[in-house]
Amino acid sequence: MNAWLKLKKINRMRNIYLKGVKLKLKLNLFHLFYRKRSILFPNDYKTVCIFMHTQAIGDAIVTSGFIGKLKDKGLKVYVIAPKRIEFLFRKIITVDGFFGLESKNYRTINKKVKRLNIDLAIDFFDFDKGVIYRLHTLFAMKPKHSITFNHPELTIFDTNIVNNSSAHITQRMVSVLKLLEINECDYCARLNLSKYDYPSPYELASKIKKEHKKLVIFNPYGSQKNRTLSMEQIDKTLKYLSSVNSFYTVVFNMGKDIKYGHLKNIMMSPYQDAENAFALVCSADAVITVDTAIVHLASAFNIKQYCIYNNRLHIGIYNNNIMWGPNNKKATQLCTSENIRTEAGDDLTKFDLSILFDAIDKDIKLNTI
Repeated sequence: MNAWLKLKKINRMRNIYLKGVKLKLKLNLFHLFYRKRSILFPNDYKTVCIFMHTQAIGDAIVTSGFIGKLKDKGLKVYVIAPKRIEFLFRKIITVDGFFGLESKNYRTINKKVKRLNIDLAIDFFDFDKGVIYRLHTLFAMKPKHSITFNHPELTIFDTNIVNNSSAHITQRMVSVLKLLEINECDYCARLNLSKYDYPSPYELASKIKKEHKKLVIFNPYGSQKNRTLSMEQIDKTLKYLSSVNSFYTVVFNMGKDIKYGHLKNIMMSPYQDAENAFALVCSADAVITVDTAIVHLASAFNIKQYCIYNNRLHIGIYNNNIMWGPNNKKATQLCTSENIRTEAGDDLTKFDLSILFDAIDKDIKLNTI
């Protein structure tokens, strides 16, 4: 058995090595056949394309502030991102065009964006696992100028900003705004969630508040197992929240079966779609969540939140607690204690819930929630 495990490890290491060799070879080919790198920014740029090829909902929420600043200047803004987050760019984030990527259509997308004659392409993300898709798009697009972060010297991006600090991701966006001589002050997310477009969650929130209760959103589920609370932790948290007479808690249960019938002032969210769930969050008095897009949503609307992070390293390099933290004064960030410093981070099921309960109790006494 040990021999078999050793063989698997050797094979895994070989695959990682070969992927690295292939990527380096492709980068050399891109560099050989791409146009000469542009040193100066175009002073007449009117169209901007933002590369978000492998990004998710939280990334889009944070980037919405950058998009808003570009729109304020009268620029046309296009976004390339996974098709699953297209709903965000239909109404919630205003753009001039969205190109939805799926595993089999990125070459078709590249042909479409090539016809746009983009002036400026921007990629806020490092030379990571998804970089090959962005490089293919850039090669096909050939904008007047392009900006990226922390790429190797051989990159075909024109401006490569090297900064390996774990600063919040919005600092990259602010730095690009400065380069473009666009006012970067008061950077904040720009989301359109009107009560007229999403009446049901606003009515639910209003009903709860008429009963003199504070609406609390509890989201225990992350996109990965290491960022998800255990069922035992969920049960303990719901018992605690039920004991706070001034709270009424709506749980984002993500379709999971959670036993709560014996608890007062607790309900599962009636919304399965992200848009209505987002609108409900925007009406909340407080949010309790693990490290997900809801952190950035609550930050965008300046809502009191308690967010639980597991000390992971973003792409194995950056302190995720900082880089993708809440970045808002109304947020209380609570972290696991193991701090094993890996890309996956600590096991969230080992998080001490008393830290969360103590933080909420303190704010209740101070009347800040």
